[in-house]
Amino acid sequence: MKERGVPIATAQTQYSLMTVEASKDALSACDEVGCRLISYSPLCLGLLTGKYSIENNILPPQGPRRQLFKELLPGAKSLLQTLEAIAVDREKTMSQVAINWCIAKGGVPIPGAKTLSQAQENLGAVGWRLSLGEVEELTRASSMVSKPMIQNIFQTK
Repeated sequence: MKERGVPIATAQTQYSLMTVEASKDALSACDEVGCRLISYSPLCLGLLTGKYSIENNILPPQGPRRQLFKELLPGAKSLLQTLEAIAVDREKTMSQVAINWCIAKGGVPIPGAKTLSQAQENLGAVGWRLSLGEVEELTRASSMVSKPMIQNIFQTK
């Protein structure tokens, strides 16, 4: 694109606390070419909302997402506990903290919402900022996830 004189303004990639390792070079690549990272699925299909639990058998309805969450939730337990602790301390929801983490890392998150209340909750992620220590704590917890979210098969490397 540079050779053709076309500047790249944004790059959209799957980026969340569940995909940090797989997407670790995305932010630095964006910085290198002077564009912004648009992070889709910052709530990891809802996994980072705290809504789902293996222990309480609260999972998405039947289908691929249910099976995926059965595989991902056990390895994300420590991350979810860290996310919840920061959310409680901040008097925010886990969703708001996860979205704010994306913002603090330099991304522009585009979370999905199926209902008006979810959209309103997502808006609570702006107007405040996680501390550097909280960002580092979440990033460290995300690096310990034993099975990260699978990358979108249509996303190229």
